Amino acid sequence: MSFALSAGVTGLQAHQKMIDISGNNLANVNTTGYKSSRITFAQMLTETIKKASQPTTTVGGTNPQQMGTGVMISGISPSMAQGNIVNTGNPLDLAVEGEGYFVLNDGSKNIYTRIGTFAVDADSNLVDPGSGYVVQRIGSIGEADGFQTPGDSNVKVPYDVAMPANATSTVRVSGNLSADKTALEASTNVLASNMTFTVGNSSAGATAKLSELDQYTAGTWDAGADITFTGYKPDGTAFASAVPSVDTSMDVNADTTIQSILDFLNTSEGTAAVNEMQTLSSTATGNTFTLSFGGETTGSLNFNATQGEIKTELELLSGIDQVTCGGAANLSLGDITITFEGSLAGQDVALLTVDNSLLVGGTVTPAETTKGRAVQGMLGSEATATFDNGKLKITDTASGYSLSDIKMTFNNSGTGVLEMPAYFEVAAVGGDEVKNVNITVYDSLGGTHVMAGAFVRTPTANTWDMILTSISGDINDITFDNRRIRDIEFEANNGPYKGLNAITGDTSQFTVTFNHDPANPQLITLDMGTRGSFDGLTQFAGHSTAVAREQDGYEAGSFSTVSVNNEGTVIGVFSNGIKKSLATIRVALFQNPSGLESIGGGYFMPSANSGEAVATQAMVGGAGTIHGGALEKSNVNVANEFVNLIQAQNGFQANARTIRVANEILQELTNLIR
Repeated sequence: MSFALSAGVTGLQAHQKMIDISGNNLANVNTTGYKSSRITFAQMLTETIKKASQPTTTVGGTNPQQMGTGVMISGISPSMAQGNIVNTGNPLDLAVEGEGYFVLNDGSKNIYTRIGTFAVDADSNLVDPGSGYVVQRIGSIGEADGFQTPGDSNVKVPYDVAMPANATSTVRVSGNLSADKTALEASTNVLASNMTFTVGNSSAGATAKLSELDQYTAGTWDAGADITFTGYKPDGTAFASAVPSVDTSMDVNADTTIQSILDFLNTSEGTAAVNEMQTLSSTATGNTFTLSFGGETTGSLNFNATQGEIKTELELLSGIDQVTCGGAANLSLGDITITFEGSLAGQDVALLTVDNSLLVGGTVTPAETTKGRAVQGMLGSEATATFDNGKLKITDTASGYSLSDIKMTFNNSGTGVLEMPAYFEVAAVGGDEVKNVNITVYDSLGGTHVMAGAFVRTPTANTWDMILTSISGDINDITFDNRRIRDIEFEANNGPYKGLNAITGDTSQFTVTFNHDPANPQLITLDMGTRGSFDGLTQFAGHSTAVAREQDGYEAGSFSTVSVNNEGTVIGVFSNGIKKSLATIRVALFQNPSGLESIGGGYFMPSANSGEAVATQAMVGGAGTIHGGALEKSNVNVANEFVNLIQAQNGFQANARTIRVANEILQELTNLIR
């Protein structure tokens, strides 16, 4: 009887534990990341009444006679089955699908959990807001950008950080450039100054004087004040090397008209020889002198003649258009500027200075500077300069492929200033096949600029140029040699990008200087794809489809939102649309996750049978996937737990009946004695 009673007691105790386990599971049915537990029973030690015997020649063998002493709990183990992933909409709620635990630090040690209800504290740390334990990271992502502190494994989400602007350094282009398409009529190359000359904020006309322009700042003009023209003719030859006898600078003063600039550029080469130049000369006798020009001589002038008197005499001579006096009344203290007319009109200016210190032995030799040149135009017959709505335009005479370019520079050691165009835009690209492209790029301050360019087929087979036609904004300079990428070659047999012609030595870069940082030109590289492949530019028959796909610059921005991808990378999104990787969430793997020791609150510590934590990240080394904006629910199966409760109840009732029956038998035995 004692065995029945004790076995029943162990049954009651075991099934009480079974009810406790099921009750705890049901209590945590809505606990985030909770892993249900299950209980397993085993028979307790048995009493052997008779041992087994082996068969003999006369009788067979017998089985052992044993009697159990009850039931015991052989184990209570967690079920590591995956809980359902439920979206929450909170980007910092995280769930692990598959193997792995989040790693948190309590200030002294790491602990582990499947609960991913995280938030950001006042120090920008990513924490479990219920306990304050800090989420740990792995790797060095975010350190280079200053989002994370090297040597500190805490994850920081810096909502207060600002992102500086990033200047565009690379523009990626791709698409097709037609191998056979040709326009019905080849286009003509047209250059236009990137600025508009104005008078009273209205477009200036060709008759406007430089001193009338809004771009003019009044001041003094030195004897050598000029506008220098440099550039290339349509065939690519530079002005100076093409016509060595042409002086590419034009003497100017405040009264020079824009028409004079046009005349200087347009006058046909060779229409006047060098010997047509006239020279202003002087002859002194005692204290008087005369001035001669073009075979005519002024009347006798006293050395102390006023500027007005000299002006009157000079303007009586043929070939002199006008005389402008300096500031001083006496010639010995000032100078006069002489502008010529006729074949030298608008091009040649003489500065006359007389110094009374030259009076030696009764002879006066006035110092003089004469500037004359052959009447030869800059553009000759290959292009024409016009003035249209305040812009200076250079139009090629012939249509087709052109390397024309021009630049104007104002030089004056005096105080007078005349603003010049930073560069000439290519208003129309000359060629028989042109594909225009444009893209928004950024300078070092995050300013936006629309960069326009054009691919143009060259006369060489399977070869194209890319020219920077214009760029919006406050431009300081665009250099000649770095606004055109020449000789972009394609394979003749199957059309992939071949590279740049090594003979020309061109690079795939444009150079632009902005006014806010003139000392640091911005280099913009054109990424045209991998040589010999089809991942960038190609040349096939059909239409040209090349476009500028993307660029790597951006404006300044502030931290806006955060998200976490499947690999556990925390991604910050800034107000400028740029995404930056902030950190990588650390995930811990264990050889035997069921052996982890619960320390409450959904946290675990390694035990002797769990194995040590192996640090990794999501989707690496067997770790599961992290879902941002979601939580893992409890894996408790309510239906199974109800069945377990019924089974536990039945088992408890059965063991209780065993005790009752044993008790009744003992009572009967007692009654027999009475």
